[in-house]
Amino acid sequence: MGYVFRNRQLLTIALTHRSKTKDNHKSYERLEFLGDSILELIISEYLYKKYPKKSEGELTLLRSIIVNKDSLYEVGSSFNLKQHCIVDRSLNLNNSSTLKTLISSMIESIIGAVYLDRGLNAASSLVHKWIIKTVKEEDYISKFNYKGQLFEICQKNGKNLPQFKTEKISGPDHARTYTVSVYLAKKKLGTGKGSTKRSAEERSAKEALIKLSTNPNNSQANDKSRLSI
Repeated sequence: MGYVFRNRQLLTIALTHRSKTKDNHKSYERLEFLGDSILELIISEYLYKKYPKKSEGELTLLRSIIVNKDSLYEVGSSFNLKQHCIVDRSLNLNNSSTLKTLISSMIESIIGAVYLDRGLNAASSLVHKWIIKTVKEEDYISKFNYKGQLFEICQKNGKNLPQFKTEKISGPDHARTYTVSVYLAKKKLGTGKGSTKRSAEERSAKEALIKLSTNPNNSQANDKSRLSI
């Protein structure tokens, strides 16, 4: 990883699944909790400085696109973290979903361990090296499925599913412009325009996600996982 622990026991705990220890304090989960917060702080500061004109909602959405289970799994896979996980044989690491969850969680637990070992500067250096410099930010942003994410949020929170409505179609046949709005419980949350209906829906869904992320009191957005992928 390019890091030497002063306290190697922290690394051992960060790599230990609860299936291998009777003492939950000696599994990775508490360090994951800490590392998640440290990672959020570091990425938030990075985005805050890089995008001085973006709103709170846009920054929150960007953070969720760049740092998520998929991107953290790729980081863990890059230095073969699977081979170092301390797990019981009963845990099926051949299951891709189980493996992805474990690896992404242990990246966070390692970040938490580094923070306890040498402080915030050390953790920040590794996050910049592992994640900020390795994750292809533009690719993640361009491929992000705003519409799918909006549906997923609503399903997780047990709310009504979003409804997309084509408000207007303008322009000649060879250069159509579609205007689409998205409604949640009959409330308009976003409107987007595009050369295709799909692109207009994506833009309206993006606007809706930004509104949800900036209003913590919104019943659709009060779950910590609302912007996770």
